[in-house]
Amino acid sequence: MSDVELEVTALAAGGDGVARDDEGRVTFVPRTAPGDRAFVKLVEQKKRFARGELVRLVRPSPDRVEPPCPHFLAGCGGCQWQHVARPAQLAAKQAIVEGALRKLPGLVVETIADPAPPYGWRRRARFHVAGGKVGLFAYATNRVIPIDHCPQLEPALDEALGAAIAKRPPDGELTLLLGHTGDVATSLDNRVIEIEPDLFGDAHSFAQASAAGNARLIELSRRALGAGPGTLLELFAGSGNLTRAFVADGWDVLASDVAAPIMPIAGARFEIGSAQEVSRRAKGPFDAIVLDPPRTGAIETIDHIVRHKPRVIVYVSCDPATLARDAEELVAAGYRAERAWPVDMMPQTSHVEVVMKLSLSESA
Repeated sequence: MSDVELEVTALAAGGDGVARDDEGRVTFVPRTAPGDRAFVKLVEQKKRFARGELVRLVRPSPDRVEPPCPHFLAGCGGCQWQHVARPAQLAAKQAIVEGALRKLPGLVVETIADPAPPYGWRRRARFHVAGGKVGLFAYATNRVIPIDHCPQLEPALDEALGAAIAKRPPDGELTLLLGHTGDVATSLDNRVIEIEPDLFGDAHSFAQASAAGNARLIELSRRALGAGPGTLLELFAGSGNLTRAFVADGWDVLASDVAAPIMPIAGARFEIGSAQEVSRRAKGPFDAIVLDPPRTGAIETIDHIVRHKPRVIVYVSCDPATLARDAEELVAAGYRAERAWPVDMMPQTSHVEVVMKLSLSESA
């Protein structure tokens, strides 16, 4: 099939531009921006949607900018939106969140927070090593594009990347984590560092990629939960990133995850197990439950959460679609989705975080 000329009208959750053909079928086109008019080569066609590749621009969007990173121009898949102006990125993420949560009655979605700088914000990174090359996969492939400098990394982490490459890491993955005092842990060592005050981890520990974004995420989670005293069950607690704040706010916290933190969180109890297992066997009562699940959400845990009838549920999500699915289940079980706070913690990418507050209905 010959190339088709399309108008891009939006950005999708995965990062692709969204266009419609003459018959109204959606076509997803990477590396396009809302307002672009372009010739597109269709590489996959289904009845309800198609996927295409940008051939050339007929009329570039006013929201299109020149990407500063040569690796992005070479096809690196680490970022999706370096070609999109920041205001348009924020507007797209706001629209993605609002669209995903549109079926929740009475929900107020706040204006997206933008706490991180456009570049130089990343304190945690994972690179692929193949055939002695260290880098990131090219978009939609397993081909490694060699990278010796990344503008997304905090300067100290970018410097550590160069030092790690000089050590010729073995094939596999190279992970790096920057602590708040400037210490760096890598997968080449077994160092435990202080990621943030009283929060410890090694290169394999999960930490939010942006320190400034994480500070805003914690602030919004505390706002959604409110101050203690009270009993709190925290699911998917990880290394205790949010746990520290809840303890400081006067909550009696039972935190849980599939593995214990490297260093205990002072003032909190910890139980090892999946969220489903812990929420099922925990005795309670709990005044509140906080959960911060992976991208797949927590659908298998919802029944056990509502059994406890906490008056407040705070759901922290990195995927608006699975958040919407799980929140609809909670609403059906007697909760009101009151407010949601989107946070752009990862500029130049399509990722967006959301904090949602749900409260038990009086009739429940």
